[in-house]
Amino acid sequence: MNARPLTLTCSLADQLFVQTKSVGIFNLSLGLVEQLARRPEISRLTVLANRTLAGRLPGSLDVRWHDAPARGRLGRIWWDQWGVYSAATATANDWLFLPKGFASFARACPRRLAACVADTIHDFYQTRYPQSGGALERGYFVRSFWGTVRHARVIFTISDFTSGEIARLARARGVVPPPIHTIGIGFTRPAPAAVPQENRLCVLASPFPHKRTDLAVDWLARWQRESGFAGTVDWVGGLPTRLVMPNFSNWQRHERLPEEAYRRLLARAKALVFFSEYEGFGMPPVEAVLAGACPVFSDIPATREVMGDAGFAFANSDYESFRAAMNSALAVPREQIGTWAGQLLIQHDWKLVLDRFVAGLQAAQAETQLTPARP
Repeated sequence: MNARPLTLTCSLADQLFVQTKSVGIFNLSLGLVEQLARRPEISRLTVLANRTLAGRLPGSLDVRWHDAPARGRLGRIWWDQWGVYSAATATANDWLFLPKGFASFARACPRRLAACVADTIHDFYQTRYPQSGGALERGYFVRSFWGTVRHARVIFTISDFTSGEIARLARARGVVPPPIHTIGIGFTRPAPAAVPQENRLCVLASPFPHKRTDLAVDWLARWQRESGFAGTVDWVGGLPTRLVMPNFSNWQRHERLPEEAYRRLLARAKALVFFSEYEGFGMPPVEAVLAGACPVFSDIPATREVMGDAGFAFANSDYESFRAAMNSALAVPREQIGTWAGQLLIQHDWKLVLDRFVAGLQAAQAETQLTPARP
């Protein structure tokens, strides 16, 4: 018997590039919508979006414009807690999909709810950085996470690591979660770069403490002094408030780059340097390999799962492992990076991602066909 066709509403109305805290989740959300539009199992796809996304959505989509969530914090809260469910009901589709994974804790969803939970970083921060950020904001996202776990019919994640973390947190609270499916993230091979590779490093920075930009600055400075590296070092991203950068003439700062400019910069670099204590996936090392740059990245559960044997990992507790990774990255043959790119494209293929997504949605639809919404 053929599965019943899927009708799906996807909410992007609360996402805009200039304000997002995670460019990776922003790009993942757009990528999922682009791929969902091509799937024959989905008989009707409606996207709730704000007009900053007008040029980034496939032209054939049924788009309903909702700009209030992108105008400020109050608009976002209203959308999360009430507006998105009302907008989804108006589409008459069976399913509402939340790519950012934050469901309402104020009301149950009147449609079948699916969500992609990218990480459980709120739990990491409660343990590792309990004083970071505002208590109200932390509490809001914790309650939204549990709103998802309690009310979603199915949860998708982008790594087995995150799937395991959701299950662990649910067990600890005595909550039975909905089915959890790891779908991953898909990548496509970029067009050949029109810029030559240079003696250049791209280093990702962030004001968020788990990104360990402080450690990156310390260790990059030490490594440069020891190695005599004289190429350009491009720092991309914001800095922690009290961090002071060394006065190296070859270090350049870029607060935030448009996507195309970042891709060109990455294509010019020999290596990407990516520090982090916690990731739900970790897209930049994969993107570096596909651009022809060798990734040097923190050895944490998600990056080990995602990268396999590609690139060079280092321990955040061991400078010598970082030094060895940097030296290896600058010496690795371009042919090896090309081999890694082929392996990663097979592992992280959009078709596989959407096959898993559609199968998970179909299974949840079959199981919940005659059952009420989760209380």
